[in-house]
Amino acid sequence: MLNLQLGIRHSVGRPRPSGSLDLKPSAFDPREKYWTRFPPEGSKYTPPHQSCEFKWKDYCPLVFRTLRKLFKVDAADCMLSICGNDALRELSSPGKSGNFFYLTNDDRYVIKTMKKAEVKVLIRMLSAYYNHVRAYENTLVTKFYGLHC
Repeated sequence: MLNLQLGIRHSVGRPRPSGSLDLKPSAFDPREKYWTRFPPEGSKYTPPHQSCEFKWKDYCPLVFRTLRKLFKVDAADCMLSICGNDALRELSSPGKSGNFFYLTNDDRYVIKTMKKAEVKVLIRMLSAYYNHVRAYENTLVTKFYGLHC
């Protein structure tokens, strides 16, 4: 759970220039991902922590950063909710898929673990999902704020 919180803080809080809502097709490419190593002693880009070393993969970061902007998600509020002093709560009964669900203490965000096949489906539909969200501001589809490994 600590690794999850550290990785999300890194992904959401990373400063990036505020760009256009018109994304290039390359932003949706499944190869568009960034790896970050999190050694326990910290690095130039990561804070020190009390967990073991881990690697964090951020899929299509520009797309998800822009989606958070479209959904009017404030990065600081999001990080405080997910990565604040309170631990995430694991929902006691995982779904039929066997994936785990975590809930923030303020009940604003749900984090779901996914199998590799589900990740591939989400990446494959990401461009159409993004276009739908842009076209229908008040859409009722599930809001995805990031995809990480």
